[in-house]
Order: sequence, then C-alpha cells, then structure tokens
Amino acid sequence: MSEDPYESTEDWGVTFRGIADGWLFSDVVGQLPGVVVLPLENPDLYDRTDWEKKVAIEGHHRSVSIARHRGRRFGILSAKLGAPAAAMAVEAAAARGVHTLIGMGYCGAIAPEINCGDLVVPTGAVAGDGTSAAYCSERYPAVADHSLVTALRQASGGRMHDGLVHSLDAVLTQDSALVERCRRLRVSAIDMETSAVLTVARLRQVRAATVLVASDHPGRGIYTDPVMLTAGSRSAVEVVLEAVSNLAAELD
Repeated sequence: MSEDPYESTEDWGVTFRGIADGWLFSDVVGQLPGVVVLPLENPDLYDRTDWEKKVAIEGHHRSVSIARHRGRRFGILSAKLGAPAAAMAVEAAAARGVHTLIGMGYCGAIAPEINCGDLVVPTGAVAGDGTSAAYCSERYPAVADHSLVTALRQASGGRMHDGLVHSLDAVLTQDSALVERCRRLRVSAIDMETSAVLTVARLRQVRAATVLVASDHPGRGIYTDPVMLTAGSRSAVEVVLEAVSNLAAELD
C-alpha cells in the first residue's frame, strides 16, 4: 500500500511554528540575544533612525537587528502592528532563546493626568483583542513582569505613568462609548498589542512589559501634538535603552 501523501506524524501547530520562524528569522543563525525590544507600530511608518543614532549595530537581518549599548548586546525586532503580528513575534522570539522582551509603542490616553508625549508602562491589560482570547479564553490576566516594570520606572527617573490599558484589534471601532467605559473602569489608555504581548510572553516563560507613548487623548477629545509626540518617542527610546543595559548587565 502506498504512503498517504496527506498523512503527517507531526502536529500542524509544530509545523506552523517552524514556518513562522522561517518567515521571521530564516537569515539568523542560532539563537537571538536573550533581551530584545519589539517596536509596536505601523511597519510602513517605522523609522529606526533614533535607535541607530544611540546604539552600535552589529548586523541587520530581515526581522531583527543585533545591537550593542554600553557593551550590552540585545536585539531590536522589526516593527509589528496589532495583536496577531505581535503575538507571532513573541512566539518566534521565545523559540529562539529570548527570555526578556520590552515592547515599545503608542496609546491613546484616557486618564486625565496623562498628556500627549507622556510615557505609560502598563502593569496589565484588559484583553479586548481576539488574539489573547484565542490563547486563553478563561479570562486569563494579561500582567506585566513586575521586575521589568520596576526597571523601566527606574530608567525613567519616575517620569512615567502606570495602570491598565485596554488592548483591541479593530482600532477603528473605538468610539466614545468605549472611551467612557474605559474611564469608568479606571483604564489609563487604549492600545492594540499589550494584552497579546503580555499573555503570550507569560505562556512562553518570557518576562515582558511595554512602554507606550501617549499619541493623543481620546479621554479629552484631544488630537496628536506632533512636537510632544516626537519628544515622547525619543524619551521612550532612551528609557528602554537604559533599562536594556541594566537588564543585560544582570546576565554578565
């Protein structure tokens, strides 16, 4: 009897994880650095200039750059927009030896004390995205790693807000009703990726946190201030680099 060409002894989930690794890291030999940064923003608009001015780049790959800062080696992943792409990046990075991940992106502020350009380091996220629910349907808490939140707070010199964010997939469905609900629940901001990043990272034994720059203020109905947003983005890079250097030093 001839072998069935459609029969496979390997679970499709395992097979597809190999495919995803190939999409992202087929041009990377071996493991990634243990500490990586994941930009959470539109890849078509992502500008890594601010990073490259401040670090020494050892090499560029398709989906990751290997860098050094103060002698500490770490990776900068390519930008990802939305929970599905961010979750895939976390999964693939974990399989390549990453144990510490910091996401850096943007959010819409809800809390009145947050202004455009301010930094928000969420302690946790309300999972309004479909990706987190696909991993954990049991109201699994999306919680940031405490040691990372502490490291980021110290790196910022206290110049940051914490609290909860509401993560959602369909960003254009956010409306005044959602903003008001977040306000009532004392949610500090809205983003697209934090819940998925924190959920998948915890399941894969990766400690993770995100640093978000407030790009506008839906809570007040205030649009983006480009000057403040640029200043906030640069501040976020500096805070992340300071934290990454300190974290990498722990491993020496």
